[in-house]
Amino acid sequence: MARPRSELSSLLHTFCSNVYFQPPADKKLTYPCIIYSLDALNVLYADNGPYRLHDRYSITYITRDPDDENIRKFVMLPLCKFDRSYSSDNLHHYAYTIFI
Repeated sequence: MARPRSELSSLLHTFCSNVYFQPPADKKLTYPCIIYSLDALNVLYADNGPYRLHDRYSITYITRDPDDENIRKFVMLPLCKFDRSYSSDNLHHYAYTIFI
């Protein structure tokens, strides 16, 4: 069984105090911040039936500092991988995928 989203939220708060789960478009964000959302449900099967479920989340860390020390800390989390980075409106975005 997948672990609850609250565990991921608590973990992300150790990196940054501004953590948002699927914020609405009109939400004013404070930077640096973390935005995360459920990306997929990964079901493992055995004997023609599901036996394990992992939730896959997309995490985006947004900062004004391109050399922020947190960008390397995320990949040290279990089952987390770096996907891509990009810049927009003088903000640096770092995207990750994590399974919990």
